[in-house]
Amino acid sequence: MFIKAGMRIASVLVFFSLIGAAFGQLAEGWKLEKDKNGIKVYSRLQEGDQPKEIRVVCNVPGTIPQLVAYLFDVDNYEKVVYRTKSARMVRRVRDNEFIYYTEIESPWPVSNRDLVARMTFQQNPATKVLRVEARQVPGLVPPKPNVVRIPYWHAVWTVRPLNDKQLHIDYTFKAELGGEIPAGVIDLIAKTGPYQSFLSLNETLRLPRYQGKTFPFLQL
Repeated sequence: MFIKAGMRIASVLVFFSLIGAAFGQLAEGWKLEKDKNGIKVYSRLQEGDQPKEIRVVCNVPGTIPQLVAYLFDVDNYEKVVYRTKSARMVRRVRDNEFIYYTEIESPWPVSNRDLVARMTFQQNPATKVLRVEARQVPGLVPPKPNVVRIPYWHAVWTVRPLNDKQLHIDYTFKAELGGEIPAGVIDLIAKTGPYQSFLSLNETLRLPRYQGKTFPFLQL
């Protein structure tokens, strides 16, 4: 009898924990904007916030060293990251940190945007979960004529290995693009850009240039 009662109590606790988790997700305020090819793109606009925050959740074939090699390969961003006109490494700060510059093509008639950002990598040694954070850095690269410098950019990758061949990625970013941009263009960049970039990532991580890489700050 005590065993059955304990099982009933456990079932009730599980039920309420699931309900609580569901309400927690709703409370976060994320709205599903796109769900295609295993890539889910969400947006969120909290009270008083501009612009929208974007979130991408997906699984990709690959390993954490492959993903880190991809992110360090700044010179290749123009081939694999949506609407990247050019990109280059500005400074290698340390093994797990660098500063890069990128120019982003904007749909006509909006001026191109550019960004100087610091990217840092931190791995939890127990769970092997990798956190990658990128924030804008002022002043290191002079402004270019007819290109608007992005005044605010914050992106976070949370990467969890599912097994030795697949990663779960939860990516969020929020940016203030600067200047006057029609709302429709902002939505296009915010929703289409992350989807296309992560769709490309599925194939890009398979490239030979990202195989067999090691990094001193990673534990496998």
